[in-house]
Amino acid sequence: MKKVILAVLLVACFVSVAVAADNSVAVGRPDIIASSAPGHGFVNPQAVMAAKELVFATNYGYGYIYVYDTTGKMITEITGLSGPQGLTVDQKGNLYCADTNNSNVLVYKPPYTKSPTTLSDANWYPAGVAVLTIGKNTWVAASNICSAPDCTQGGFTIYKNGKEQTPFQSSSIYRVYFVDFDKKGNLYADGENSSGSVVVGWVPGATKGKTTFDVLTTGNSIEFPGGVQVTSKGDIAIDDQEGYAVYTYKPPVKGSLGSPIATTSLSGASDVVEFALTANNKDLWGGDYGNSAADEWAYTAGGSAVTSFSTEYPIGIAVYPADKP
Repeated sequence: MKKVILAVLLVACFVSVAVAADNSVAVGRPDIIASSAPGHGFVNPQAVMAAKELVFATNYGYGYIYVYDTTGKMITEITGLSGPQGLTVDQKGNLYCADTNNSNVLVYKPPYTKSPTTLSDANWYPAGVAVLTIGKNTWVAASNICSAPDCTQGGFTIYKNGKEQTPFQSSSIYRVYFVDFDKKGNLYADGENSSGSVVVGWVPGATKGKTTFDVLTTGNSIEFPGGVQVTSKGDIAIDDQEGYAVYTYKPPVKGSLGSPIATTSLSGASDVVEFALTANNKDLWGGDYGNSAADEWAYTAGGSAVTSFSTEYPIGIAVYPADKP
């Protein structure tokens, strides 16, 4: 029998926080397994600064972010979080993490040795995070999988230059999993509606204060929502955790993303929760939760992983330098 693992529905069975008993705070598929061993807690700033490319992965159960070079050598471990999930980086290498059970987004500057800046996301459980810089302005978006303390309907929180805007919700999306901006400031998201069906959509003009979430149709089925990434070319890539693939679409036309222009099969993966694209737009790194691995596939070709190394049950994944709009 195939072992099914669901990666953004973990919840804080590992920490003392008031959450729903059905593990609905995490973004993994519901029968996700628990992390088995603590990490080691160390930093190596010289190795971080010397690395040409970095891979970041979160360990939800023990509250760590692991930092690797692309050979799989762990060069830094960030500790002290509670249920960290989604990750992203900006063009300067600043690392953003949705620290779910602490209801905030943490921002670490390289080489990741000092205390982070905290963006409070009070009364929410943030699962994913996105960042966009245009000129002197930086916007950060948190996808709130649900509200605290009882994990009722989720929504969105957007920050401009570190200042929180008013969080908002939509009846069209009950659980918000992952998000990403395009270069125009539109915000794409995936998640589930109140019936548990997969929802894909966007908030046009999110950086201009717009708060209307519009559902987008797709020409193919997505079995379980995973990461969302907008490429530097303007294409929208969406991970299907249960379908073991990343689908890439052109920007929406009349409320539809249409059929995928590319399907990147993640052969050998057990449950890729979040993914990130390298700066040259040629490779895709995924946090393979079911196999406790960070895997690299050719993008958009897919197939078998070209690189794979062990990490402890990753949910969030990011790379630096990254492909950004």
